[in-house]
Amino acid sequence: MNLIISPHPKDITKSLSGALARRLAAHLDGETKILRLYQSDQKYFNYEFNQEWINLMKTAKHLILPVPMWNFTIPAALKDFFDKITKQGEVWDLDKDKNFIGLLPDRPSYIIMTSGGEYPAGSPYDFVVPYLRTMLSFLGIKAIRDFRVGSVGDSEKLIADKVYFEGK
Repeated sequence: MNLIISPHPKDITKSLSGALARRLAAHLDGETKILRLYQSDQKYFNYEFNQEWINLMKTAKHLILPVPMWNFTIPAALKDFFDKITKQGEVWDLDKDKNFIGLLPDRPSYIIMTSGGEYPAGSPYDFVVPYLRTMLSFLGIKAIRDFRVGSVGDSEKLIADKVYFEGK
């Protein structure tokens, strides 16, 4: 299963990163599940583990994170997601020497970052991709690709005017 983890409050069809994530998922094997973080019944920022989300992370064959850059970092709902899945003994643990070990098997993962400005790899203003790479690596995921789409203004207009989605 391809798991798209959408931290965008808009419908995934109305955000550029979401539209790109759907397009990518269409080219990967298997069914696709979209987890809309703002649409869930979560008690935001109440620290409780979410076993359903943990199980989705464990069973996904591909992870796709369409992430808009907000004030140089990730949306708060995505930080909340990581807080609710990062459970010791489920997705990480300590080895005999007390070193962190990720328990999620490695699988291809994709970060699609959209931003209003241009933030190439290594930009001192990009906290999105480095943070997500660190979190995924902590969970045991090393096969990570990132795509950066800068100078994005009105996503809905961009999708309507310039992004064409054809069949596979």
